[in-house]
This record gives sequence, C-alpha cells and structure tokens, in this order.
Amino acid sequence: MRVIDGDAHFLEPLDLFQRYIDPTYREQAMQIETDRVSGEKKFLVNEKPMQIFDVEQFLSAVAGYGQKEQGKDLNSFDRYHYYSTEWSDMGQRVQFLDDEQMASQVIYPTLGLFWEGEVEDPYLADAHCRAYNTWTFEVCHSHKDRLYPAAHISLRDPQLAVREMERVAKLGCRTIFVAAAPIDGKSFGLPEYDPVWAAAQDLDLSIGLHLVGHKNYAGSEWFRDRDPGFMYLTMSIIQDPRHAVTAMMYDGVFERFPKLRVATIEAMVGWIGEWLERVDYRYQYMGHTSQMKRPASEYFARNIWVNGDPEEKMFPLMVQFAGDDRFFIGSDYPHAEGFVDPVQKARDVLSSLPTESVDKILGTNAATFYGI
Repeated sequence: MRVIDGDAHFLEPLDLFQRYIDPTYREQAMQIETDRVSGEKKFLVNEKPMQIFDVEQFLSAVAGYGQKEQGKDLNSFDRYHYYSTEWSDMGQRVQFLDDEQMASQVIYPTLGLFWEGEVEDPYLADAHCRAYNTWTFEVCHSHKDRLYPAAHISLRDPQLAVREMERVAKLGCRTIFVAAAPIDGKSFGLPEYDPVWAAAQDLDLSIGLHLVGHKNYAGSEWFRDRDPGFMYLTMSIIQDPRHAVTAMMYDGVFERFPKLRVATIEAMVGWIGEWLERVDYRYQYMGHTSQMKRPASEYFARNIWVNGDPEEKMFPLMVQFAGDDRFFIGSDYPHAEGFVDPVQKARDVLSSLPTESVDKILGTNAATFYGI
C-alpha cells in the first residue's frame, strides 16, 4: 500500500523572503536581524520586531525533530540545527520518506506559521505568499512525484487569494494552506470569502486549515496579563482549526460549495466524537439559527477530513465512532513536536482496527483529500 505523510514542514532559508519577494516589499519582508552589540536575534516584518517568543528557542524547536526522544527539553535542543543547508536539500527529504517507507509527503511552511499573525496589510501578505510559493515549487521540482507543497494563501484579500490560487494550480499545486486564525474577528463562512472557496472547488484544490501563532488564539483571553509561555500557546492553538471548520460549516460554506474538501491539520482527532455529538444534538432544535441544512455528521462524511497524530490513544475510538474514511496521519517532520517512526507508531496505536481501516488512514484517505 502507499503511505502518505499528510503533515510535514519546510524549514525555509531565513533569507527566503528577501530573495524571492517582489522588490517593492523587500524592506518590509519577514527577515532575521542580529544586534551588532548584544548578538541577540530578532524577527522583523513590516520593518517592526515581531511579537514572537525567543528567536533561538523558536528556531531550535522547529528544527528539533527527534531531540525530545533523546531526553532533551526545549532549553537543551540544538539551537544551530535550523541553520543547516540540508533543509533545502529535497533529496535528503526523499531519503527520509524512503527510510520511513512513505511514498509521498505534503509539506506546509514553518515561517508562514508565524508571520500570518503579524501582517495586516493584504498586499504585503500576498507578496509573502507568492514569494514562498514560488520557492516551494522551485525547490520541489525534481521530486514533484513525491513532495507536494501546500501553497500558502492569505484570506486578507479574497481577490488576491484567487489570483494566487490560479497561479499555483498551473504549477501543479494540489492543496492550499489557510491559516486557522480569524481575520478581524470574521468567520471564514462570510460571503466575502466565497470567491476563495469557489476557486478551490473549481480548481480542485483541497484546503488545509493549519494552526498558526497569533495573538487571539483560542484560550488567549485567560492570559492577557502576561505571556503564559510556549507550552500554553502550543496546547491552545490546536483548537483554532476546529473553530475554523466549525464556523465554515455553521455559516453554510459546505452547502454553497458541496464539493469543497477541507481538513483540520495538526489539531488531533480526539475532539471529533464530542464535536459530532454536540453539534448534531444542537442542530435538532437550533439548526434554524445557522446556515446549515443538514447535521454536522453529514458534512463530515462529505466535506471534512481530520489529520491526526500517530500516537493518539483516542485514535481507534474515533475511527470506531465516526468511520474510517476521514482520518489521515502526519509526521510533523522536522518539528520537535513531530513523531519519530510515525508509520510504525500509527500501526501500533491503530492495531485494534481492521487492516483495511489502517490502510485508509495511512494512505488512501490522504490521497483522496489531497488529490495525489
């Protein structure tokens, strides 16, 4: 069978945006700056310091694959691993797939998970997306039968988003990454975003709602008085993709675009059982207050997929409850929170399920969602 890694990440060169962005936006592009006196590093975007945790800590965390398994913690991760040029060598990434007995991999950004929460100007956001997307399809060109970049699309201006979706579709794009963060407090189900969902449906592009860092993340209201730290942030933002897909469903996106394929990425699977039961129950007597025309379970069976972690103990229970057609796994390679030996770990955790179900979760479902 064909095993697919449905959630991995690039570690982009730190000068990517300065090299690839339109010259008009070069000074405003996300970049790293080192203080000449203290040696302290900081990220800038739009010529302002980004409100991000310790830069070196961030760089070590996103390049720390396998280090927690060695008994290290965030303070002792290798802080120079990110700077290796090997991350731009897609031949080595393919070797990782061979070692893990994976046929292909869908790859999301890393830097894009953080500038999304800092950029408000739609034209600057679009410029970042175009720069990143150009680089990703360029760097994967020699391995396009195995490496599938998720094109970064910003929703800040739907018309610009559609234009970029049309461009990347011509480059062979199969899926787009949309940050699971509301823009100006707006549901993704508002009619103003319909051109994006229409384009995705017409271009046969699936949509990966991936968590990102942003100041209004789920749970942030509890810590407005101080920074709770990296652990609380990472624990909380996994809820954002769940809220995003719920808002889309609630506001009728899947009624207006019945062929749309949307997945929550890096948000685990354990919530699905409670979510389906809760929404279906409320729909029985409150459905008229939404734009839904059918229970959540029907939209789930038609439009929604869920990316899970290979080690989730709740995984087989969710499959038994909700069926085996809508779940797939991801390694999160090469982030520290990723999973070493992901295929074997998934097989172990899913061992109580029929072989046919395991095969779907390891490959078939991702192939269907991503169109690969």
